[in-house]
Amino acid sequence: MKNNGLKKLIAGLSAACLAAAAMPFMSFAAETSEVSTKVGDSNCDGGVDMSDAVMIMQALSNPNKYGRGGSDKNAITDQGWKNADCNGANDGVSNNDALAIQMYLLGKGELSSGKTDVPPEQPAADAVKIHLKNTSIEVEGENATVEGTTVTITKSGEYYIDGTLDDGQINVNIPDEKADAETVKLFLNGASITGKSAPAILVTNAENTSINIVDGTENAISDGDTAYAGDFAKAAVIEAKDDITIKGGEKGDGVLKITANTQDGISCNNDIKINGGDINISALNTENKNDGIKAKKSVTVKDGSLKVEAEGDGIRSSKDAVAFTGGKTKIKAGNDAVQAETTIDISGGRLVAGGDRGLSAVTGINITGGTVIATATDKQADEKLMSGTTQTTALLNCINDPSNEKDGTWKKDNAIVTGSVDVKYQKKFKYVLFSDTSINGAKSCGFKNLATGAQVTHTDGKQTQFQLSLVTVFDNVDPAGIAASGNAEADTAK
Repeated sequence: MKNNGLKKLIAGLSAACLAAAAMPFMSFAAETSEVSTKVGDSNCDGGVDMSDAVMIMQALSNPNKYGRGGSDKNAITDQGWKNADCNGANDGVSNNDALAIQMYLLGKGELSSGKTDVPPEQPAADAVKIHLKNTSIEVEGENATVEGTTVTITKSGEYYIDGTLDDGQINVNIPDEKADAETVKLFLNGASITGKSAPAILVTNAENTSINIVDGTENAISDGDTAYAGDFAKAAVIEAKDDITIKGGEKGDGVLKITANTQDGISCNNDIKINGGDINISALNTENKNDGIKAKKSVTVKDGSLKVEAEGDGIRSSKDAVAFTGGKTKIKAGNDAVQAETTIDISGGRLVAGGDRGLSAVTGINITGGTVIATATDKQADEKLMSGTTQTTALLNCINDPSNEKDGTWKKDNAIVTGSVDVKYQKKFKYVLFSDTSINGAKSCGFKNLATGAQVTHTDGKQTQFQLSLVTVFDNVDPAGIAASGNAEADTAK
């Protein structure tokens, strides 16, 4: 009963907020010489109340009037926009921030910028040292035992790993994870680990495990040229039975390269989180069709730079959701770029993904913020699943490339873009999903071919303006388009 009541109350507040967004704006700003920097105070009046949620909704739904630099005298200010990013995800301003304010006013949550809540992990001076020496392993400290070329970690804490292991394993195996529920923190500091017959990093048992990429280092994890057998036949190069998180350092310039020659890249029985670092995953076995990242529960990309190239699926959850709240993600997949058993939720960051199918979900595809470009040869997304999308999104169904008699797909160089977005596609395409703050709330926009500058057309080969609603499907889109110097309408949103 309490949950039902809370859901109804939240729904009512959301409806009220939406209704208020459609009404003429009223200024609530206090007359003060000091500008408020309070998290959640989008109208800079010194406090947080429902008017701040209304301000966010106004700015998002009518950016030309109420957004930053908008025509209305009460448009949101630059400081107000900074304050508005308050849901703790540090993912830019979206409807999720307006909802966060509502929850805060109900006493059901806290407001946070997310910028300093969880400082990047850095190894402690007294961390256990694990030195990899090609065919042997040396340990300085306790709770890490060596047998051959396998080191087994038996207690939570910090473990600092360097050197090269030609064929071996880092095994996290906590005897009693209930008694020891703290996080096992692995710090990679110039580590290169190859697991030729079993996962290079294996989490056998632990409540939580984090892989931390030390700033300024390059790290490599890989398998061999022969597929795993026996108990590890379906295991990944990094295999976790419990939750696993990958993080970067304070600078975020540490690199982790995962080369999956025969196995999947990263696999987890529970939840996978990408919270930072520069991560590159290559899973390009054409025979095995291996996946880049897969979890039985959820996958969340929150921060960092993530690049996935896979012959199978790029990122996949077999039982739960896939979420992007921040960071920069590129995916090139032979099958689905992103696949979720429940929802795909995108509220921030930048996702550029290409596959046979782009975004493939079962119950919903919810785009509420960020930049999203998903291309496909079969289907970019199912518009019937996008009722939860609140950021303007265009689904472009292209004509066949007349120069490609084989399958009619367009080369990736013919990237379709608009506004200030300048991005290369990941692979050939026939279908495009495009969603970005630059067109959010706009009535129309023009798309161009990034390589040639031509104005992309649709419908009858003459229409260069794309009339937008929340989620709009356009057919007969021609990426070749017409020359920008032709008598076409300007490539600007109206």
